[in-house]
Amino acid sequence: MGNDRYQILIVSASAAADEMRLRLAESGFTAVKNVTYPNVIENIRQSLPDLILLTQQPGMSSLLILSKISRQFPMVPIVIVATDINAEVVQEHLDAGACDYIYYVSAEKELLAFVVQQNLEHRLKVLAIEAQEETVTMFEQLERDQQSGFRVQQAMLPKSPMSIRGLTFDHQLYPSMIMSGDFIDYFELFDGRVAFYIADVSGHGASSAFITVLLKSMSRRLLDEYHDLKTTAEILTWFNSELMHWNLEHHVAMFFGIIDQENSLLEYSNAAHFPGTILCHENDANFLKIGGQPLGLFSEPSYESHEVHLPDLYSIVMFSDGVFEILPQQTLEDKEAHLLSLVKSHRQEDLDALVDDLGVLTARRIPDDIAVFTVESSG
Repeated sequence: MGNDRYQILIVSASAAADEMRLRLAESGFTAVKNVTYPNVIENIRQSLPDLILLTQQPGMSSLLILSKISRQFPMVPIVIVATDINAEVVQEHLDAGACDYIYYVSAEKELLAFVVQQNLEHRLKVLAIEAQEETVTMFEQLERDQQSGFRVQQAMLPKSPMSIRGLTFDHQLYPSMIMSGDFIDYFELFDGRVAFYIADVSGHGASSAFITVLLKSMSRRLLDEYHDLKTTAEILTWFNSELMHWNLEHHVAMFFGIIDQENSLLEYSNAAHFPGTILCHENDANFLKIGGQPLGLFSEPSYESHEVHLPDLYSIVMFSDGVFEILPQQTLEDKEAHLLSLVKSHRQEDLDALVDDLGVLTARRIPDDIAVFTVESSG
């Protein structure tokens, strides 16, 4: 792009204005307009120029008009064009807000286009630096906001590890960004049974993380509503109904379980959560049933409740689907088989060892949120 893209405003009532327009046109500055002092502010409001050439006008205060322009339009550079060396005090104009000056007399008139060009280029550099600084500031603010959100989200998660009625709950979350769309909760119900779930909100980042705030609130409300909810399938239906009220652009996959320690029974339902939850006991490990529809998408979804009798010693291991993104296996079947093998080998070990063997900590990047959640019986 050439100089014709710049809008230059000459503020002058003298014949020199026409001469300056011709000189600027010779250097490609064709978008040049001339106005007088009384009309300058209104003209600038109508069409903001890239640069203003301000000359002395008999009977008018150039310092006053310069001050008005610089206060109202601080981003527009103003160049003082002095046509009378003896009468005009350039330094006062510079102090009042002018960015440069030129003595428009004799041979120095030839420098007009050069001075204009130099000031326009300087303005572009200043704007670029300010834009860069503003971008950095915005990203720093965004990161601070994300970090604050992360701390809030961490505070919403239950203590880990935690023991409830002979069960030990432990979890680790690894967000792809700062905040996570994965969420975990566990709590004792009024009848002495223990409820737990792992949820995976679609997408990742802050928008998904905000949904986890709703899930935490719903967890607490569930304790009040539980008297009217008989099965895990009914609980998922209740979660779905609550989320549908919000008209969210996200949906939620969830595995919800209730453990009855007294009767050694696990009841569970699945709302499209994948990979399948793994039940590990003795020297074996198996996936529990998957299926169901995501929460927050359908007004009348269908969920099933399943029951499993539990041995004295067992563990339940859950992952969010982000774990598949870092596994080296090529097919989904191979990835599932690898998860099953890892869970079997770590049946008696801690969660840190399982996470380490998954390669979460050594992954170059985490494309999607990863959650690992375990429930261990003490026998």
